[in-house]
Amino acid sequence: MLKYICVLLISLSAVCYCQDSVTDGTELLLTFLVHRHGDRTPIESTMFLSNDVEALEAATARYGYGQLTDNGRRRAYQLGQFLRRRYDGLLSPAYNKSEIYIRSTDSTRAKMTVLSAMAAVYPALEDNWSADVNWTPIPYTTVPAKYDFNQGGINCPAVSDVMFSDSYPAELAQYTDVLEEWTEISGYNVSAQLLYAVELYDVYVSQKSLGIPLDPRIEAIFPQIEEIAGLGWEYMYSNETNIFEAGVLLYQFFTVADQIIAGEDVQRVQVYSAHDANVFSFEGVTRVVKRQGAPKYASMYALELRQVIETGEYIVVPVYLNTPSEDVITYLDITGCGSRCEYESFRTITADYRLDEDTWRTKCGFSEDMAIDTSSVD
Repeated sequence: MLKYICVLLISLSAVCYCQDSVTDGTELLLTFLVHRHGDRTPIESTMFLSNDVEALEAATARYGYGQLTDNGRRRAYQLGQFLRRRYDGLLSPAYNKSEIYIRSTDSTRAKMTVLSAMAAVYPALEDNWSADVNWTPIPYTTVPAKYDFNQGGINCPAVSDVMFSDSYPAELAQYTDVLEEWTEISGYNVSAQLLYAVELYDVYVSQKSLGIPLDPRIEAIFPQIEEIAGLGWEYMYSNETNIFEAGVLLYQFFTVADQIIAGEDVQRVQVYSAHDANVFSFEGVTRVVKRQGAPKYASMYALELRQVIETGEYIVVPVYLNTPSEDVITYLDITGCGSRCEYESFRTITADYRLDEDTWRTKCGFSEDMAIDTSSVD
């Protein structure tokens, strides 16, 4: 029966595989992953884009702007359950600092997400530290947003200089009718400014998660809106933007992977709790053939370092989790290398996309005295 399911999955998508077709015969040595936070309320500056601002304000008041919701905590917990299932072989039942490195952006929703996820990765044991508390506190690392390489959108001036190019994706032409209808309904010219498409979609997703119905006309074209938003992400996150947003993250992956290959003791589960831009840009710098569209709440993208048991060869396997509520992973293909990319080949393919942190600061135009706006990620 499993064989037929695998065949069906492969036939449905060129990049979706039955797990054994990619990882069979390999030993997992490292997972290096970045995930988006769970469901949140809209940020204050985009509330006006809703078709029902009053209801959205009322639903948001319980949490505050841009904050993790109850749905967000539940989805984050599901993410943690996925991480425990997939990476159980690298983790002890109880937290051990030598096994896992956890870093979050200095954003309340990202920090709350990783706390919720780790509650599922490390559920209370029978001999828990307290018989009265069914929870184990798990520490994480964070740095101020001004200095965080995972916050390029607010602390890297060069990002805004390269965020937009002079041409739109050619694929947008197939959505002409939808764009015109969407523009008429929303009052914003989404054809002329794709940033509107991305921001409107973001508000719609948050609104739906909070249980506030969309305008029925918007709901009818929502699948197409999601596709357009994905094109908007492609448009905004070109190669150079990706490098500023995730080049250091890729550099960190190789640093840890090289240590493991050299036989050094290092934390083999590396977790970065962050935002949609981090997930999408990390896909970009790792040169995947097809990125997975606007990242959903609690989506995850991981690079797994594996060793082929029979040959001893080291390979990189890119793994994407669209949403933990579905628990279906997708193995992505690296450009010119496939879903099982030989380690040194992967290094060569991504050579132009890696940045050490000092170089990143220099190329970004970072300065100690510059002011940054953290309102979108607080």
